[in-house]
Amino acid sequence: MSIFVHLNKLIILICTIIFYPINILAIDTKAEQAIVMDFDSNEVLFEKNSKIKIIPASMTKIMTVYVAFDRIKNTNLSITDKCRVSAKAYKMGGSRTFLEIDDYVTLDDLLRGIIIQSGNDASVALAECLAGTENDFSKLMNVYSKKLNMHNTNFINSSGWPANNHYSTVYDIAILSNALIKDFPELYIYFSEKDFTYNGIKQPNRNQLLDNLDGTDGLKTGYTKKSGWGIAATSLRNQRRITTVINGTNSTRSRMNEASNLINWAFNQTTQKVLLEKNQFVKEVDVWLGNQTKIKLISSEKIISKLSFDQLQFLSSKIHYTKPIAAPINKGQEYGKLIINIDGKPDLNISLVAEKNVGKINPLFKIFAAIKYLIFGTSLDE
Repeated sequence: MSIFVHLNKLIILICTIIFYPINILAIDTKAEQAIVMDFDSNEVLFEKNSKIKIIPASMTKIMTVYVAFDRIKNTNLSITDKCRVSAKAYKMGGSRTFLEIDDYVTLDDLLRGIIIQSGNDASVALAECLAGTENDFSKLMNVYSKKLNMHNTNFINSSGWPANNHYSTVYDIAILSNALIKDFPELYIYFSEKDFTYNGIKQPNRNQLLDNLDGTDGLKTGYTKKSGWGIAATSLRNQRRITTVINGTNSTRSRMNEASNLINWAFNQTTQKVLLEKNQFVKEVDVWLGNQTKIKLISSEKIISKLSFDQLQFLSSKIHYTKPIAAPINKGQEYGKLIINIDGKPDLNISLVAEKNVGKINPLFKIFAAIKYLIFGTSLDE
């Protein structure tokens, strides 16, 4: 039969957690859309209108770079390869790298032009180089979006130039930002460079947080008159990374302040805890008609969560399993669930698996063992 066993002392059973006082503060932002996401787990720590469609503006270029990085990593494409600058690329307005028409520019320079200078001309030149036309490149961008589960995103161009049906969400951009860092850690270093000179023109990185927020090493700003000022930013402190994406602020200063506030809040007011190690002992249960009387159920995975102090105080959990577990029992097979409840978050459901194999009892002893279990609660002498 199925039962629920309540764990009154979750922390003793599944982990050792050292509490320390945090005065948890409510957080809000002047940005119209915002999300704060943990890098390791993509766990959302704060959100405001995070899945409402926005004009991503130059934050679009994160996907342009993602596609290029994937080609560099997985094909014969090299950063030393050269791309021809078309008339279309040369004529692009807005932020520019100041490419010259018909010049051949290395992919290395184009990437720096896109990431550091937010060059629309560099974005188009790279797109045409990799896919023939910018339109075909945007189709490729959307293929990657689907692979990354960016469900509310559609790209029409490589630069973020205003276009009908070109949209994303701050949630999707955060997913993309984390994926780029995880998938291309060696190439990601481009995003931390603070200036780039091309054609004799030196331009600073548009991401002012590189100089003004501890641990910041990326990613990309964006602006159009209709969308306002936005940024995808990420910071690494003490081996923990936080990513935030905001949009709809009213100035570059507001964009910087709002992103800084959200990242600092995440580091200061939440903590990363290992709730459960992989293969950690959770519960010992009876075995029915087995050649051993007990079996230990252990966790199938490591569970890390980002919690406020209040959430740490009110953790609760229960175990769901069938008692007794009938032999034979196979090592690593699921025989129960540990359900951890965290206030304000979806329940965590962790599979509990057998620590080892348990065979069936000798058939001659089955009837005796069954009667003994019903009377004494064990299937064999202990």
